[in-house]
Amino acid sequence: MGRQPLPARKSTSVAVYLLTFVLGLFTGWVNQTVDDALLTALCVLAFTMLLAVWKPDHPWRWGLLIWMGVPLVLAYYHFIVKWPHDRGQIYGAFLQALAASAGSFGGHFMRRMIDNVFGKQVD
Repeated sequence: MGRQPLPARKSTSVAVYLLTFVLGLFTGWVNQTVDDALLTALCVLAFTMLLAVWKPDHPWRWGLLIWMGVPLVLAYYHFIVKWPHDRGQIYGAFLQALAASAGSFGGHFMRRMIDNVFGKQVD
């Protein structure tokens, strides 16, 4: 009845973080181009859930990295391209953090459920 050693943690490669950042910028572009907060929330939710199912450790990082793309693209279009935004668009960009949180933790718990239901049985 000794203590079991902890399994070795796999590090996440830089390519996954780069893909996450590109997906976040794409989500920001969708927010700016389509100007539909619900479609942006759906993109944020889907991308964060997908990444959290794929890499379930520390799900908050996927939500943060995907969500950051929305205000970054909004700031780019506001300060560089000089397209004005109203307060609703700015508040909406920051409210996408709620969808990012729901998607990332939802994907994390979905992965845990999948592992529990379809995991290997140890005799």
